[in-house]
Amino acid sequence: MFTRILTVLLIVIVANCSQVPIEQPSFIDPAQKAKLLEKQGEYKKAAQEYLLVAAKSSSPTKQGHQVSAIRTFLKANMLDAASTELDKLDSKHGYGLEIPLALINIQINLARKQINLALERLKSIDPNALKPTLQLEYKQLHAQALAADGKILEAIYEFAETEELANIESVNLKLNRQYLWNSLSVQKLDKLQNISSPNDLATGWLELAILNKVSHQERVQQDIAHWQQRFPNHPASTNIVPQVIQHLTTISIRPKQIALLLPAATDKFGEPATAIKNGLLAASKVKQKYKQPQVIVYNINSDTVLAEYKKAVDAGADVVIGPLLKNNIKILAKDKLTVPTLALNHVIDVTKNLYQLGLSPEDEALEVIKRAWDDGHRSAMILIPDGPWGKGILNIFSSEWKKLGGQLVKHVYNQKFEYLMRKKLRKFKKVDMIFMVAPQHARKFVPLIVSELGNKVPIYSIARVYSGTPNPKLDNDLNGVIFVDIPWVLKPNVNATEIQATLQQNQPEAIKKFNRLYALGVDAYNIGMQLRNLDKQQWQGQTGQLHLDKNGIIHRKQLLWAHFVNGLPLLLDKVNLPK
Repeated sequence: MFTRILTVLLIVIVANCSQVPIEQPSFIDPAQKAKLLEKQGEYKKAAQEYLLVAAKSSSPTKQGHQVSAIRTFLKANMLDAASTELDKLDSKHGYGLEIPLALINIQINLARKQINLALERLKSIDPNALKPTLQLEYKQLHAQALAADGKILEAIYEFAETEELANIESVNLKLNRQYLWNSLSVQKLDKLQNISSPNDLATGWLELAILNKVSHQERVQQDIAHWQQRFPNHPASTNIVPQVIQHLTTISIRPKQIALLLPAATDKFGEPATAIKNGLLAASKVKQKYKQPQVIVYNINSDTVLAEYKKAVDAGADVVIGPLLKNNIKILAKDKLTVPTLALNHVIDVTKNLYQLGLSPEDEALEVIKRAWDDGHRSAMILIPDGPWGKGILNIFSSEWKKLGGQLVKHVYNQKFEYLMRKKLRKFKKVDMIFMVAPQHARKFVPLIVSELGNKVPIYSIARVYSGTPNPKLDNDLNGVIFVDIPWVLKPNVNATEIQATLQQNQPEAIKKFNRLYALGVDAYNIGMQLRNLDKQQWQGQTGQLHLDKNGIIHRKQLLWAHFVNGLPLLLDKVNLPK
């Protein structure tokens, strides 16, 4: 009897256990995960997920995911990553990629300031023939292009129209308003103040952009409250107004005292150091709405750099700018830096609180590579001076050019340059471009190159091929040379023009000799002002579009291009070379 009862109990227990559901491991489709991350605004992570999915997919699905990754990198403002993936894309094996790729290229054009090219490409697309998601993207890009072209009011109306599209998701709504704000916030104050709008929507955007430029921490709450009272329920209220408040309140993090560590005027490097110092001091005197910090100059050398740094910090410096010389930076980098420090040259050393800004020729070499490759050149000859300076440029050019698949013929020149060069040029007549790094010998090299290879082989060079001051008689031998240079030299903005006028009046000979170093001083001051809260990864400077990398090194990108015509530098469009 007992055995029968026990058997029944066991059967019941087993039966009940069999009814308990076994929890299955949850699985999220990687493609769906990428889309979810994108909807959540996690653009970098979404792009990486799309690439993982693409790597495991076959054509044409693979190309579709690659395009999604590129688009999402662009939403994250990761232009370099997007461009890299675009170069890898095999569009021939994709499906329906013509319009998405056209829109991607337009976005890249806008990021690279190729406004005319972006507008031309937009004109070639009929937005009414697009499906809703692509129509939204088209309108956003069209609005950004209009703003970049100076048509601010039209841009605001175009952005407003995108919000009326059916089924626009909240993340796209937020992104749309951010695009509009990005376009407005870079406009000059006088431009914004001269636009009159017939409706509250546009007026609200314009007034907020003006407020963002003229208000300051003491009155930001009052100014914002007044704006909100005038424009209740404005689309900028939710996401943009908090950004304005944060931007204006970070002024409190501006330094009260900046220490400038440079070689003394009597030092071997005294003249260039003085140019940087005077550029920095000139930038500090530009009229601003906030109180300027005190700038104290400390004369240093290799023996005193550590002691003077400590002395400056003890005296109250909350930001240090300098040193200039690489050996001094290396000495300082080995010590503990207690305040944010902006070195005025590039070294390999990386340490906490150390940032590095300089007129690196390696940055210019990278710009030459991009330009020459985009211009269709594949076989390059590089003329480079003997020594460590030339070797650094040669190494980066050689490495990056070969990564792209280009062929390279190098020639290191020395005192016997003329004989060696004629000999080399006769051997390598098949090169389709020359990268000439010859600050001292350029005017002798160019006629030699033309006599041996003719005018069909373009010559590219770095900024130092040009003194920075027009001299047609001296530079006539440089005719045809294409070179990269900084905005301060080729196309100064209003700020630069104002500072240059003052410097020209007070230091006419020095600014001719060290023009670009003055610009470095201006950028050093402007970066130093935000060094305690450097939350941006890129911004426009007088020495170029400045990009901060993860090691604290600030690179110069998207420089301007010119070529010599009748001995004078003539500014080139980013996409058009002379025929």
